[in-house]
Amino acid sequence: MRRLTDSARRARDVLERENSVLSAECEKIAMRDVQRTLSEFFKLSGDISFKVERKGKIVITIAAEADEVKPFGVL
Repeated sequence: MRRLTDSARRARDVLERENSVLSAECEKIAMRDVQRTLSEFFKLSGDISFKVERKGKIVITIAAEADEVKPFGVL
């Protein structure tokens, strides 16, 4: 049963990579940069969720949770 589950997971991962807009390495770099930028303004409480899909146009979805907004003075 475990082999079947592992095989299904590997097949799903291959299909996701084939349909991916970005390479895995590029997605990691983009996610790291977005997280760094958000961290300048917010005290993040964990990792961010970053998803890139092609739906006619490219759709980028970012989700993050923060404990508070960092004080940065008056603009």
